[in-house]
Amino acid sequence: MKKNDNLKFIGNNIQLARLKRGLTQETLAEKCDVSTNYISSLERGLTSGSIPLIISICNVLQVTPNYLFNYSSNTENFNDNVDIINPEILICYSKLKDENKIFVNQTIRHLYGMQKKR
Repeated sequence: MKKNDNLKFIGNNIQLARLKRGLTQETLAEKCDVSTNYISSLERGLTSGSIPLIISICNVLQVTPNYLFNYSSNTENFNDNVDIINPEILICYSKLKDENKIFVNQTIRHLYGMQKKR
């Protein structure tokens, strides 16, 4: 695996963990004391972060470094508590317009309510 591939993979894991925590790039950048552009570059695999920055990101996102560096596409056996929803679904959800997010949230609540009645 090439260095750029590694950086893209780690960046993707940072993005997924950030989205799962409901944080924007701006919020993560602020909490880690770096620029939003730097977080964006990390997530796109254009740059690597220092060890102190990676640790800070892990602390903010409440994941271990193992989560960020895990290359396995099979996350079912992975032991970090952040993997709750399929990552591809989270990325799609994050790109929805606000009114569509409201509709999805209402639909999920409705389905959950129906399930509880069974």
